[in-house]
Amino acid sequence: MPADDLPKRILLSFTPPLRSRFVYVDFLGPCLAFILLATILGYGHAYKTPSAIYHRSPTEVLAVYCLSMPAICYILTRLGKSSISFLQILSLLGYGLYGYVFTLVISFISDETNNVIFYLAMILFTGTSVFRTCLIILLTIKLPAIRLLVCSIIAILQTLFVVFLYFTFVHSSFAFHKH
Repeated sequence: MPADDLPKRILLSFTPPLRSRFVYVDFLGPCLAFILLATILGYGHAYKTPSAIYHRSPTEVLAVYCLSMPAICYILTRLGKSSISFLQILSLLGYGLYGYVFTLVISFISDETNNVIFYLAMILFTGTSVFRTCLIILLTIKLPAIRLLVCSIIAILQTLFVVFLYFTFVHSSFAFHKH
């Protein structure tokens, strides 16, 4: 992939597939998104209050997500008789990480006493990248009865993950309490 194509592909990760459901399969953009996201989460984790530090590193949590989510999506799309390949899913979800990157960067810039900025950024950036992912997967599933179930599960997992990342690693004072 030419390096000057990368900004175009990042912007395409936020737009619905209007003309075609073609998925670029490359790993430069997804790897860059992973590195940026790991850096942002590491930075946020370093500034957590000591009582709010999560017991796992952000890179470890992100790696587990980036390994398990494509596998979950692939299994779900196979159940729906989809024509999308594993590499396409991997690339599609990798470019979807840019929604998380922009959401969490805006959350760093904003005042964390009011989480409204985070939720608005989540709707704008994470929501559009999740919407694109679900539309592409929806267009490739042949069984109509499975479409809603598969796309709902994928959308819920992706959206809940950014909420988990924000409150676990970015929000400096939020802490999980064990009872």
